[in-house]
Amino acid sequence: MSQEEIALALQHAEQWSPHDNINPLRQLISQSTYYTYIGERSLDSFIDLFKALTEDKDGIFENKNIDIRLFFINSMKTQDVNLECMEEAKREEDQPKIASRKANLIAMIKGVIDANILSDADCKVHFSSQLLESAKVIPSKSIFDRRLIRMNTAMLYKQNKFNLLREDAVGYSALINDIIIGSIDLERDEFGRLPPTPLDRVPRFLDIISSHIGNFHLDPNRVLDILLDFFIKEVLLNFTFWIELFKQSAWIRQLTLSPLNNNDDKESSTTNDNINHSTVMAHLLGFKFEYYHTLEISQAPQELYYSCALLIQNGLIQLGDLLPYLAPSEQETEKLKSEYMENMNKEIKTNSGGLLAQYGALGEEGTTKKAAKSAKDLDDGESATLSRTYDANDIVELVKSLLSIGDIVHSEEILSKYNKLCDMYPVLAHYIYRLCSVIIEPSYQHYVPDDLKARSTYYMECAQQSELKAVLSTGKGKIPRLPKLTTIYVLDCLKDGSHDLKKKQIHQFFYTKWADQLETATTYDELLTRLMPVMRLAGYRAYLAPQLFQKLLQVVSALFERGEAVPDSEQRNVCTIMTREFFLPAISFSDCNPGLMANVWEILELFTFQERCRLYGEWGNDFYKKTIETKLLKARVERNVKSVMRRVSKNDVRQCGRDLGKLAHSNPTIVFSVMLDQIQSFDNLAPYMADACRYMSNFSYDILGYYMTEKWTGSQGAGRMKKIKMKEDGITSSWLRALSVFAGMLYKKQGIDPTPLIRYLIFRLQYDDSVADLVLFNEFVTKLCGIEIIGSTLTDDQITSAGCSDALKAEAFQPISNDNRKATKRVITRLKDTLKKDNAALELLVLLYRLSESCSSQQDISTRERVKRLDQVQQTILQYTELLTTVFDQAEYSALIPGIDVLFKDYDLPYNVVMQIMRPKTRYLLHNNMDTDTKEDEIPPVMQPIIQAVPSLMPNSEIFEIITAEFFVMFWQLDLYDIHCPVKHYEAAIKRYTDTINQCRDPRSVICQTNRPSVVTKMERQAQASRDALEADLPKHQQDVENTMKMLKASHSRWFVNKVDRIILIRCILQYCLYPRSVMSEVDAVYCYKFAMIMHQLNVSNFSSLTLIDQILCESLPATLMTFTDYETTIHARFIFKTFSKMSRWYKDEKLFSEEAHGEGLIGFQKSWVVQMSQEVPKKDLLCHADFKRVMGKWHQKSSQFFEQALRSGDSHQIRNTFLILRQFIPHFPAIREHGEALVSATQFLATTEKRDDLKVLARSYLGLIEKNRSRWVSKNHFNGQPEPPTSPPSTKQTSTSQSQPQSTSKPSTPRQNHHRHHDEDRTLDNTTSTSSNGTITDNTASNDRKRSNKDDIPSSLSSRSSSFTTGGGVKRLRSDEMQSSSSRRDIPSESRHVSSSSSSRYHRTDATSSSSSSSGRHSPRGSSSRGVEIVSTSISSTTREGIRIRDQARDAIREAARDSSSRSSQPTISTTSSHSASLTASNHNSPTSTKESTRESRRSTKEDRSSTSRSHHRDLQQESVRDDRRGVTTGSSSTSSSSSHPVASSSSVTSSGRKRAIDDEKEKQARDKIDKRYRTDRHSRDVRREKDRSGKDYRDKKRNRR
Repeated sequence: MSQEEIALALQHAEQWSPHDNINPLRQLISQSTYYTYIGERSLDSFIDLFKALTEDKDGIFENKNIDIRLFFINSMKTQDVNLECMEEAKREEDQPKIASRKANLIAMIKGVIDANILSDADCKVHFSSQLLESAKVIPSKSIFDRRLIRMNTAMLYKQNKFNLLREDAVGYSALINDIIIGSIDLERDEFGRLPPTPLDRVPRFLDIISSHIGNFHLDPNRVLDILLDFFIKEVLLNFTFWIELFKQSAWIRQLTLSPLNNNDDKESSTTNDNINHSTVMAHLLGFKFEYYHTLEISQAPQELYYSCALLIQNGLIQLGDLLPYLAPSEQETEKLKSEYMENMNKEIKTNSGGLLAQYGALGEEGTTKKAAKSAKDLDDGESATLSRTYDANDIVELVKSLLSIGDIVHSEEILSKYNKLCDMYPVLAHYIYRLCSVIIEPSYQHYVPDDLKARSTYYMECAQQSELKAVLSTGKGKIPRLPKLTTIYVLDCLKDGSHDLKKKQIHQFFYTKWADQLETATTYDELLTRLMPVMRLAGYRAYLAPQLFQKLLQVVSALFERGEAVPDSEQRNVCTIMTREFFLPAISFSDCNPGLMANVWEILELFTFQERCRLYGEWGNDFYKKTIETKLLKARVERNVKSVMRRVSKNDVRQCGRDLGKLAHSNPTIVFSVMLDQIQSFDNLAPYMADACRYMSNFSYDILGYYMTEKWTGSQGAGRMKKIKMKEDGITSSWLRALSVFAGMLYKKQGIDPTPLIRYLIFRLQYDDSVADLVLFNEFVTKLCGIEIIGSTLTDDQITSAGCSDALKAEAFQPISNDNRKATKRVITRLKDTLKKDNAALELLVLLYRLSESCSSQQDISTRERVKRLDQVQQTILQYTELLTTVFDQAEYSALIPGIDVLFKDYDLPYNVVMQIMRPKTRYLLHNNMDTDTKEDEIPPVMQPIIQAVPSLMPNSEIFEIITAEFFVMFWQLDLYDIHCPVKHYEAAIKRYTDTINQCRDPRSVICQTNRPSVVTKMERQAQASRDALEADLPKHQQDVENTMKMLKASHSRWFVNKVDRIILIRCILQYCLYPRSVMSEVDAVYCYKFAMIMHQLNVSNFSSLTLIDQILCESLPATLMTFTDYETTIHARFIFKTFSKMSRWYKDEKLFSEEAHGEGLIGFQKSWVVQMSQEVPKKDLLCHADFKRVMGKWHQKSSQFFEQALRSGDSHQIRNTFLILRQFIPHFPAIREHGEALVSATQFLATTEKRDDLKVLARSYLGLIEKNRSRWVSKNHFNGQPEPPTSPPSTKQTSTSQSQPQSTSKPSTPRQNHHRHHDEDRTLDNTTSTSSNGTITDNTASNDRKRSNKDDIPSSLSSRSSSFTTGGGVKRLRSDEMQSSSSRRDIPSESRHVSSSSSSRYHRTDATSSSSSSSGRHSPRGSSSRGVEIVSTSISSTTREGIRIRDQARDAIREAARDSSSRSSQPTISTTSSHSASLTASNHNSPTSTKESTRESRRSTKEDRSSTSRSHHRDLQQESVRDDRRGVTTGSSSTSSSSSHPVASSSSVTSSGRKRAIDDEKEKQARDKIDKRYRTDRHSRDVRREKDRSGKDYRDKKRNRR
């Protein structure tokens, strides 16, 4: 016996297939039989091979259903036929072969009979009678043939006579009885259950069936139907036997057709699925379903579905033959699907549950069909007529059965035909995921580490122990052992492996070979080809299989841990697809499962930030649009989120946060999208929602960061335009502001990773239109670090504190709002880590500076818009720089910033930016090495690398031929802290903390009385700590300043090159040092001033302090007005103001000037500068104090001209910058009356005629400021220290006045007019220099008069008096309206423009101007009376404007009357004679024409003035009188002081008796109006209504002016 042949036969058996045309096993047996037949093989070896294969010890042939005996018999039978053919041929040459082969064949038959391989009966059935006779199996061939003929005749041709009815029933009953008896004789198990019928009884059963069909002539189809009933009944235990029986039965074998050709092409071969099936069997099963549909009307048994599934799987019936018999039909299925879709769409559109709650659309076991009504809802008649319907779904049950036995092919065929079946019946997903668990098991065993698998096993054991303890515990605390469980076969595959401890049973699915046909996934690529197609059948319900989901997560995690899932690899692609298609959708349908979300987050953390954002974007934007179920899910979640958002308030933030957190556990993308949209619409929700987000997971925070990034871009979804981030007026849109506040507070309160914000800013700052996005960064820094953008509102204390220690600085810059306090240490640490990652801190800083350069070079925007953008970027840079120095300590900052060459070359930053970035690093290194001894002639070691690198890196290296690199680096790398120590500031702060400590220790103090002891103790502890810190910082600061000064003193001799022109040197210092740094921040501006003063005190060689100050205050001022932005101007103005205030103090104090300006050998204030090596300068060569006063006058003069020219230029940028500088100069400028009047005139013109609201507001604001400082003004001669010029006699003045104004008024002059004229003359004498230079005088009370115009009403009794007085003023006011615009007058010289503007001033008086011009002889012709007459004649038709002007002048008259009254009370010796004579003289010189025109103007003014004179209150007038009295006292005192030297001026200020009488009448009228509170009875009703209307208008004007 050849063992190789046996092994080869077994191998062929394992590969055997009944459908193959070439069968190697059959060929092997045929060859062995043939070789034995011809004598080439021994008989014993053949017998041994036959016997060994027949025994089948391993059961291989039995498992494959191979009848090996039949193969040998057919081979021997073939040789028998061959032998008969050779004998019939009777060829002589074949006789030896016939004899030998016949002997061999007889020996073979005898051998198999002797070896008990074949029986005599088998030989009689298969071999010929001649061979049987030769082998002695039968005694005689003739007798055997005769008996065989008789049997065939009796069976085929003889007809039996019997009773058909009796025989039919007996036949079926006998068949049933024999089938039952055929398996009842088996031995039962210990539980009394019959075992499955052995497969070796299949032939016996087939014989019984065939005999009964033949004996009783039974219908084969009915017999098959009975056999199917037996199969269905015994499918739980005996399905294998019946399947084999059907396969070997004639119903299947007779349908099998053998192929006609032996072609090896597999495509031409017919498969078993096409030919080896029975349509009759499918129809019989369909009739059984029809029985339950129509007759019994109940769900078919589960055995029927499993029987059909087994027959379909084994190819005995086709699925297409059975589906038409299943309910519901295809039309009904489509109807159910349409109803399902309709109900879904209706709920989505209405966004409300309503009646749709009756439908279980997304239930795991439900259906979309509406629930049946209860019996109580039906009438008796309706209940009687209702018919029973078949409610079960045979298709779903069949799919369950197919999936249970592992038939994926046919299940997928049904699910593809009915594509919404799994969505309508989610229970199918459990059966699908059961198969997926088997498919993924090899990958799980291959990739997952053993320790992780052991941990999972341990958890399962713990769960089992808990179950045992809960069910079988006896109360002693011990865990009971698992009892012996009885195996119970069940039809429900979902119960497979479960157990019932009470009944001590374990369930096992009856079909144990269901997993054998599944193609498992071992490698990562097979997960895509084998696992994922099966999982897609279940849709997005992976959460229903937690164990499978856990395996998937562990496999994906193992791919990352093994290092295989690197970016751009196939393994990474597998992980991404699994996450996109299964993990994230499972979270959406998981119904708030935080554990599931936490497990998925462990995988997502392994992806990069960009990959996670892609996944989140697809999840939120595409996933919820794929199916109707996802759309409905989105609608339901949005409804719930909006319901929660409507309840958000300050009191229930936490409860709403819990609700949102619960919703965010399953659908975070929808929750955050709705939440952020609500925040954009209602900005007051931002702080509340930031607090409400505390109950969310890290996964939710990560998604929230992505969605905030998407909302920051202004995106509103696909197909919609982005939101506008900035309005037309340059204000940030409210939605972006709200998101900024929310983002800042969220990152602060919840301490989440700010990477999304930092990455978004880095991306956006690369574009020029990213200025609007800076508000995000501003709010982020403000909320987290408490660094607010203060802008230009820093106080002197704050600037001083900024140059002090950190403790004092933190106290000065405490946030105003509690929301802006510094975040916790944990949040700051996370921010530091984010900024350090990928060098984001430096990248962000460089991009901010790049954006600043980009904004300055933009040409397609207006100047105002460019200025706003530059200011916003500059403020952001300052805020971010402060953040870096606050968050990072000095060592960390030094490690963060690269070298100076990298910043210059790699980042291409300008020199001032590089120096600004390098300064903290350099100062840190400098302070650490300050103790190192350095020689005076050596450069500090820290400075040497920078000093050596600067000349080669600067674009303009020629400047170092004027100044040295050492000075350049010294100036840029030092800070205010290094050169100035405000000791008094430290001592004041220490005193404050000391007082606080004493109050906390005093039980009688307010602090102890109003706070709890714990609060007081905390305050004392904090104050003590702060005081200790300041006491330690003060000496350290003093020492640092002292060391810095030593370094400066040692190096100042090397700062400037010898023999260089002072102008060039000073301009170089200004251009490359002072000006670039003075516009960076207000602290830098003060530093520039301090450093300039230190240079003067150090007596730096070749440095002219006087030239520097002259350039700052005079020559460079126009460039400041035109080139700087608003913020830069405000900052630079502090630098100029500091310098200007210093000069003002020197101007006032000659001793201080001598000490500080001259000092001991200081050369800065040389009058004639000569480059010299010696530092000794004679005292006579220095600028004396008298000359310094004249220089100050020059500076005031030129500054005034520059400012006035800018105000009259019409350029909004220059005007705005001028006001920004003037506001800071207000304590010291203007100091000369002429300059002040000129500025007031130009400002008033802007305040009244300017159409740009922002400029008008600035002008009015400055008028208010300048009025407060008007009393400090002096004349030009007085300021320059020169004597006042003599004044002309009164007679000459009056004569010139009468000659110059022959047509000034039409009525006789009143005392009111005379007094006003004399009052102006008095001021003219005091301001002689101003009058001579300007030619006009401006009223001092311009701003106050405008403010009071809406409060004080002119009484009607004074209307006629004031009209004649205001005529002259009204005429001169018209001059400004008729002048050309400011833009057309830009090219006019400043002096002529100044004269014209002064002559057109609103409060200009003709008589005063004339007298002044006659006395001085330098008055401009444009201010003459003849020019005024021409203007009166050309503009007298402008009734409306003229009436308004006249009304304004009438108000001025009343205020002058009140002021005059107070002046009279302070000067009782004044005579009225001269005043009266002056008025008569003025009236006598009036011409008739002028009288007529003045009368007309007087009437018009009286008519127009009624609206402003009605309903005046005595209290308001009295208050104004008191204020005017105070001014009058001041004016009177000045007039009195000047009257001693100028008697004419004193006589011109005399009041008349007429004015006194007018004042008395006014007071009487006011008192009467206050008592009666009604108008006079003799006034006409029409006038009363008119006065009421105009009073209402005045009231509205008053409210408008107040705003």
